[in-house]
Amino acid sequence: MSSPFRLSRRACLKGLGVSMALPALEIMTPARAHAQAATALRFLCVYSPNGFLMDKWTPTTTGTTWATPPLLKALEPYRGDFSMVSGLGNYTASIATRFGGSHTRATGSLLTQCPISYTTGTNVMNGISLDQIIANAIKDKTKFPSMQVGGRAGSLSGDCEDGYSCAYNNNISWAGPTTPMSKQVNPLDVFNRLFMTGAPMPMPGKPDNTALYQKSILDVVNARADVLRKRLGRTDRTKLEEYFNSVREVEQRLARQVAMPGMPGGPMCTIGAPPKDNKDMTMPFPQQLDLLSDMIALAFQCDVTRVATHMFEHAFSDVRSFTSFLPGVTGRHHQITHSNEAAQEEKIDMFYIDRFAYLLGKLKNMKEGDKTVLDNSVVYFTSEFGDGHTHNHRKLAMLVAGKGGGKLKTGLHVSYPLDPGTGTGPDGLGNPRDTQLGHLHLTTLACFGINQPTYGQDDKGVPIANKPLSELLV
Repeated sequence: MSSPFRLSRRACLKGLGVSMALPALEIMTPARAHAQAATALRFLCVYSPNGFLMDKWTPTTTGTTWATPPLLKALEPYRGDFSMVSGLGNYTASIATRFGGSHTRATGSLLTQCPISYTTGTNVMNGISLDQIIANAIKDKTKFPSMQVGGRAGSLSGDCEDGYSCAYNNNISWAGPTTPMSKQVNPLDVFNRLFMTGAPMPMPGKPDNTALYQKSILDVVNARADVLRKRLGRTDRTKLEEYFNSVREVEQRLARQVAMPGMPGGPMCTIGAPPKDNKDMTMPFPQQLDLLSDMIALAFQCDVTRVATHMFEHAFSDVRSFTSFLPGVTGRHHQITHSNEAAQEEKIDMFYIDRFAYLLGKLKNMKEGDKTVLDNSVVYFTSEFGDGHTHNHRKLAMLVAGKGGGKLKTGLHVSYPLDPGTGTGPDGLGNPRDTQLGHLHLTTLACFGINQPTYGQDDKGVPIANKPLSELLV
């Protein structure tokens, strides 16, 4: 080029009141660091309910030579992109003053590691969650501090398990002790929130121009994109086209599923707020979860946000029917975990693991220089329990994917021993001397350069974790 030309990392294309963020391009990198890849670090927690069949989840050996367990065969292509972490405990979930609510206590404290209050109302009490700690630290770097999606919307009050508020069951992201972060469940709503801005509300007596603003975002910004293309090098032009194609593919999939107004694919429909319950949605559940994963991957790729949570389902879920897409599964998930229907439970476990594998594939296929979006991420895949039959808060199911921008080891199975003492909570399943989940959260914070001396607390306010897990750090 005859003169220097640079784009900011948050550069966007704009037109007709609509803006579209761009992915990381080489031209956005300062001249003195032009050869370096983008280093934006992301955090994602993917939650699956009711634990897993742990004998088919847990590798039989530790280190790097472990064999892939039966449940994880869909993750074999990504073997070098994640580590299994066994033996972590959630003591916070076991220190309630009453028996019951073990799903709720474990889900509510999953990312906060704080004991929850016993209530069915909106007067909930928890702590700030890991994702929101990270979001607060980097919120000035992206358009949205964080995003929360999931397979089903839910109430923020009411009794969802043994007198505990539904707010704890239905949310793993908490902005503060009394503020759960509600999920979006409609993929198109998520897409519009992230990428479509500026559409005016129809005015009484005035023409409704909504259809104009609901055209493909690529059509709206195409003219500006043509100008930008002429100023990019070959590598950046290729990356830009790949990015536009991925956006177009998502739009087309959405159009086929819910017939976006102004696009081919079906009758006109009005897109409103996410439904209160997934039973009101017509989209098949597997497709809904995968489209929500698409939204997370796309948001990460274009740096709209760097923090997300994805709750496949609520804790203690006995609402979802799997019959239409999992032949042979006739019961509800929670009920199956307390029966002798191991074959049905395995099919459900593998279904959720397959959905996670799909998301990992999306992140791994998004290139950032000589790395991928997955390389530049820390991704949890977990549940409120390990074994859903016993409601065990001591042997959690935890998979950590991504290299944390080069700060995390992958391909490992690390197993932490349990303290031989018995549990101390009403379930008899917690132990403060086990290696607590909060240590893993401190490890994640260390990847983001967030120095926090402790994580989580018991019912007396005593910290329960005070150091990262060195075995996982490079």
